Amino acid sequence: MKKRSNFLLYSFVAVPIGLLIVPTMIVLGVALVPTGVAFLLERRKGFYGGLTVGAMNLAGAAPFLADLWFDGHTIEAALGIITNVFAWMSFYGAAMFGWATYSTTPSVVSTFMAMTAGRRIAAMREQQKDLVQKWGPDVESLYEPERKPGDIAAGPPDSLTGGMARAV
Repeated sequence: MKKRSNFLLYSFVAVPIGLLIVPTMIVLGVALVPTGVAFLLERRKGFYGGLTVGAMNLAGAAPFLADLWFDGHTIEAALGIITNVFAWMSFYGAAMFGWATYSTTPSVVSTFMAMTAGRRIAAMREQQKDLVQKWGPDVESLYEPERKPGDIAAGPPDSLTGGMARAV
């Protein structure tokens, strides 16, 4: 009996709210199509593509939603927005910027990490030279991990080599 009373309560609250926001839902239904596509295409855990595209897409729709809310929240105003070519350019241009951000961020981050790792290696080698001068050659050790045939050789990340890893 409790589940039925909760459903009725939610229905009495949700239906009037849903009827009040029909013009907003019309605009968002058209504007957020790229966000839906991004969530459908995302196969990894976290939905980062959908979140990135969605945030940019919503930012592109925000000025038109503000106009709708403050200049008359009617279905006619919503239809006027979705028939405006500049509104579509804003919706989908912002989504395109979200896709570009999502696509380029991993390569930028991996390049940055490779550069900082290279700098750290150079700094550690300089420290090692200082220690060798201070303590003698007994503290110097050239450690190279053993490699098996078919192992991937150490080198720059795949994003820097175009996915062409070197096999030993």
